[in-house]
Amino acid sequence: RRAMDEVDPEFARSYTAVAFTYNFEGSPHIDTRNIAPFYGLALGGYTGDGGNLRVEVSASELAEVDTRRRLGKVDGRYPHWVTPGYSGGESGFQHHHR
Repeated sequence: RRAMDEVDPEFARSYTAVAFTYNFEGSPHIDTRNIAPFYGLALGGYTGDGGNLRVEVSASELAEVDTRRRLGKVDGRYPHWVTPGYSGGESGFQHHHR
C-alpha cells in the first residue's frame, strides 16, 4: 500500500482487489471484471527482453509497459498480455478496481 500511496494516492485509497502471480505467462485477454485501469508490478531475476505488459490501445496501436521492478498503469479493459522472451522466475501483483 505504501508504494501505491507514493505513486497514486487517490487510487491507493480506492482499489478493491489485489492479484498475486508467479511465473505468469498470459495470452491476450481482457479483464472483464475491472471497472478502471490497474497497476502492475513484476519482481524477479529476469534475463531476456520480454516480461513487459503489452496493451492494444487501438485497432492499429500497441503500447508496451515495463513493470519489471516498477509500477506501471494499464487499462486491462483493452486486450493485453505479457510479452514472451524472458526467464528467471517472475512474481508479481496487480491492484484492481472491481
